[in-house]
Amino acid sequence: MPKEKDSFREHVEFLLNNKWKCNFCNKEYGGSVTRIKAHLAGVGGYGIHGCNIVNSEVRSEAQKALKGKGPVESRNGPEGNALGSLHPRFISSSITQGPHQPMIVSDEDACRETSFTAMPHPSFDVISAVGIGSSASIPLHETNVPSQSLLAQNMISQRDSSSYTQQPQSQVGYSIRPWNLSYPSSSRDLASEALINMPGPVNAEDGDPNTEVPQDVRTDDALVDSRPSSCGLVDQNTPTLKRKLEELSNREADMDELEAWCRKAERIKGEYWSMVQAYREGRSLAPQQIKRVDDFSKEVEDILGHCGFQKGSTTYAARCRKSSPLVTTELVGENSEETIKRICAYLMKDEIFIIGIYGMTGLGKTAILMHVHNRILGNPTFDDVFWITVPRKFSVYELQDEIANAVGLENLSKDKDVKRRACALNRHMKEKRAVLILDDLWMHFEIEDVGIPIEKGGLKLVLTTQSLDVCHKMLCQKHIKIDLLDKQDSWSLFEQKLCFGGELPLEIEEIAQSILYQCYGLPLGIIEIATRMRGMGEVHKWRGMLWKLTNSKVELDVFKRLKLNYMNLGDSQVQRCFLHLILCFKFLEFGPNDTKLIESFIDESLLGGIGTRQELHDQGYIVLDKLRKGCLWELIEGEDHFISHPLIRGMAHVVKSTTHMVKDNMGLKEIPEEEFWTYHLEKVFLQGNYIKEIPYGISPNCPKLTRLSLNDNVSLEAIHESFFKHLNGLKVLDLSNTKITKLPYPITHLQSLEALLLRECKELSFIPGVQKLGSLKKLDLNGCAMFGKVPEGMEMLVKLTYLNLVGTRFKTSPEGLLRNLVNLQYLEIQCLREGEEVKLEKVEALYCSIPNVEIFNACVRFLERNSSQRYQLKLNVSTNDPLRYRSERIIIIKSCRSIAARVAREIAGDGHALLPKNVEVLEVGRCSRLTSLCKVGPLMNMKELHIEEWEKLEELGALHFPHLQRLKIIRCSKLKHLLNEMQWLPCLQWFEIQDLEELEGINIAAPSLTNIVVDKCPKMKRVVVWEWLATHIPNLKCIRICDCEKLEEIIGGPVPSDVTCFLTTFMISRCNNMRVLLTHDMLLHVPLLQKLTVQECKGVEVIIGHVPNMTHSSIPNLTHLFLKNLPELKSICDGIVNCVSIQYIDISECPKLKRISLQLPQLDDGHPTPPRSLWIDQHTWDSLEWDHPLARSSLQCLVQFRGKYPPPILHFFYTD
Repeated sequence: MPKEKDSFREHVEFLLNNKWKCNFCNKEYGGSVTRIKAHLAGVGGYGIHGCNIVNSEVRSEAQKALKGKGPVESRNGPEGNALGSLHPRFISSSITQGPHQPMIVSDEDACRETSFTAMPHPSFDVISAVGIGSSASIPLHETNVPSQSLLAQNMISQRDSSSYTQQPQSQVGYSIRPWNLSYPSSSRDLASEALINMPGPVNAEDGDPNTEVPQDVRTDDALVDSRPSSCGLVDQNTPTLKRKLEELSNREADMDELEAWCRKAERIKGEYWSMVQAYREGRSLAPQQIKRVDDFSKEVEDILGHCGFQKGSTTYAARCRKSSPLVTTELVGENSEETIKRICAYLMKDEIFIIGIYGMTGLGKTAILMHVHNRILGNPTFDDVFWITVPRKFSVYELQDEIANAVGLENLSKDKDVKRRACALNRHMKEKRAVLILDDLWMHFEIEDVGIPIEKGGLKLVLTTQSLDVCHKMLCQKHIKIDLLDKQDSWSLFEQKLCFGGELPLEIEEIAQSILYQCYGLPLGIIEIATRMRGMGEVHKWRGMLWKLTNSKVELDVFKRLKLNYMNLGDSQVQRCFLHLILCFKFLEFGPNDTKLIESFIDESLLGGIGTRQELHDQGYIVLDKLRKGCLWELIEGEDHFISHPLIRGMAHVVKSTTHMVKDNMGLKEIPEEEFWTYHLEKVFLQGNYIKEIPYGISPNCPKLTRLSLNDNVSLEAIHESFFKHLNGLKVLDLSNTKITKLPYPITHLQSLEALLLRECKELSFIPGVQKLGSLKKLDLNGCAMFGKVPEGMEMLVKLTYLNLVGTRFKTSPEGLLRNLVNLQYLEIQCLREGEEVKLEKVEALYCSIPNVEIFNACVRFLERNSSQRYQLKLNVSTNDPLRYRSERIIIIKSCRSIAARVAREIAGDGHALLPKNVEVLEVGRCSRLTSLCKVGPLMNMKELHIEEWEKLEELGALHFPHLQRLKIIRCSKLKHLLNEMQWLPCLQWFEIQDLEELEGINIAAPSLTNIVVDKCPKMKRVVVWEWLATHIPNLKCIRICDCEKLEEIIGGPVPSDVTCFLTTFMISRCNNMRVLLTHDMLLHVPLLQKLTVQECKGVEVIIGHVPNMTHSSIPNLTHLFLKNLPELKSICDGIVNCVSIQYIDISECPKLKRISLQLPQLDDGHPTPPRSLWIDQHTWDSLEWDHPLARSSLQCLVQFRGKYPPPILHFFYTD
């Protein structure tokens, strides 16, 4: 309550939340004593309905008290039920007797409280409901309007009702005064003029009011809509612009400190009003003016996005909302604030009305959205914000109840029919311009089933979930992923929650950093661990916590929360695959579609086990995609591979079955004692330890054991035969990457064994007879360098589907072996014999070298016949090179006469190599007959092409590789031209050329190209010209040039005035003909340049040269400067260059360098801001001349001298 006593407070009863109840009419309202007086006086303009029961004495006193205060005063007589106090939306279409009597409204409708802003753009829809006699268009200027028609003018839709700060009055002499967006003062107020010049009744009998709206009382909407030159403008563009301008007016208080935005807003409003004036004066608009309306809408939306969510902004609309601000927590890091701003910006866009926020449990999605909730509350664009925490036991019925409680629909609980409830919710929320927030949604639903009216210009939906799949199925237009905290923010949050009260001791801090790694940027885990460690100053307690976390020996609440991600997978097959990945590949970083993982699923029969290899891999990809969308993998920033989060792994250990023994990566030196090997044990994971042997005497009785993982025990040399005596149910045995020399004989009696994994057992030389392993499906001997004798009975393994012999002593398969392996689907062998290709009827994945083109073409044909999706074929390649590519379909040809995707039958086998149509990577050397690539293809799937030593290649020609991403050309001595000007490579990102003797420049057209590498092109004088760079390779970021003897400039030709490039990196080395690298005017067109390295260029005299009338320039984003072995370099730049972002400078072997001339930002004390790192040799430092008197002293303490050039830092600059 206010401190000063006011007598009018005696007429109301004060309630909670700044509410009060009138003692006369018993109705509840909110607000200050001024609104109490307005209610008692029956005065309009305060957004409150007048009291009908108050006595005349109190009413008169209240009216006197409001003299000079309110926007208007009531002149309607003692009952005071002025039309001005009524919301225009709820004026009845039936007009009572008498020319000046107010229309009748219901008390319920009249109690609505709304803030209005006047705009001379009333809706045509409601006027149409009253009746218009004609559709003819009559200009509105200087018209005489009868009072009944004026009332019709006041009946506007809810969309336009927010246009009034004071309601229209029914008495002559009162005008509708615009606020903020007012019509220019030089023009007459048309509404006021219409009120003053009212004629008598028309088209009515004596004594009856006119109930029709004359034709000349047409709204601006009607006028515009009826004019041919403005057809369609009103229906879509003008009302949208009008509404956004209203929002902008409501928000001008938040723009006080944003002068530029204010000026822009005033310009738009001025042009808008000039068009309104044109409509009223009967003038037509040109088509370009009509188009400007849509442009205005976009500009206003941009202003709203910048100014609508200012922190601390408060408005009358915000104070009148039903919802209250939520209690928020302080967020860590700049990313959180950026995410909040991003969500708010999306909410301001009309075309976006469903937003999904996703990420694994514990990332802070709810905390971020609570801040968004409060920002929206302070924005007048929305009527309200409704927060719903979705029930864990999800049902449409319960969600309807939660929403009804939030939006104030009290009677919904009385109806038990879900469809009728949906209709009631839909009606109630239909007219609301509000935001509905659904927090922690773990499954999708149809919004129509619940009754949520999502549409443009109405309700908007924001949801949080742990699953990207839910975002997709909820048709979210924007998906916002909440990422893990980086290392610095993680430490800040940890310190904040630890509350240690000072700096941690060094030893504890080191342990704490290791503990923090186990939390890996997950805020929920960081907070819990920090809370647990509060008050613990003993080092051993910190070590104990680290050990428990590392070995999954601690129970955390975060595990219970993370388990929800696992449970929400919903599919038991996917859950089993997830646990298998965690338990088998604890420290493995893997790609999003790593075939190694899918093969492991197949080994465990987790994908069903029946079907072709490709069908099983397709199922595996689906599983991996579900895990990714379920946020159980985390993409490593800046990389293209995933890793399982340490706390996710900890959660997996909690939910794993009791039939699993998991003691991987624990540093064990001995096999666990026999008491751990229980009868019901099904899976044992002992990988990654230091077990040296499994001695005699350990013979576990585990008949149900199906998997034993001993892989990566790098010291394991021997296993006693007794160990496998009672393991008859074993299906998967993994001994990969051990020092075992031979397999014990009992393994050959494991009749249930399906997968024997011996990869990288480099000491293995003997496997006993395998004829009894009738169930064996997979045998992996890759990298068993000492293994060269075929196991006895191998030809009897008729169920074998996977065989890998690469890296063994087998150059080819044993004679007759492949003929008997009739179910083989995957074969990896060093070399394929002639004639064996016809025996590979079911092989879908083939990895081998092939001795001649005839066998190669035969293999290509059967791969296409089997629709193979995975292969690597090498033609005429003698060495077994390791796999250099990540793609699945690779062809490497060392030499051939010609290549083609289609080879005519009459020339096949004549040295012409046939290419599979779905090849992804093609590497071809010494192709002796082709002069261009125009006849190769089309190859629609090819992503990488590597050409080397093509003697006759003169031009690339018309390429038919629409998805090519990387192109590398080496030692093609006759190549003069790349592509024709009209030939484009739309997906090319990387282009590298080397040893091209005739090529003089790059004329390749590739809008996605980001990297160019040029090496040993002796005739090249410039890499590219400015015009070509701007029009054909606009997204180029990095240029790297080496050993180009005649190179004079990187980018040549006239510098255009309106071009801005995205180049960030220049690397130049051993280009001795260059004198100047860049010029001042060029810097204007490369504002994003970050890294510049120049080395071993004997002719370079200055890095940035002068141009006439230009001595100052700026490189605002330059962070790295590396100069080495430039014997003629005298100055870094002619003139002065501002470098406000420089962090690393490395200069060596530049004996003539006298001036650096880089202007650094100054500190408050006048000293230049030093870079983070400055390396320079002593001689150069001593000879430097400084422009700034304090430069040398400022940098002296930072500089690091070297007598010898340090290791190069090219890795800073190389962009792949």
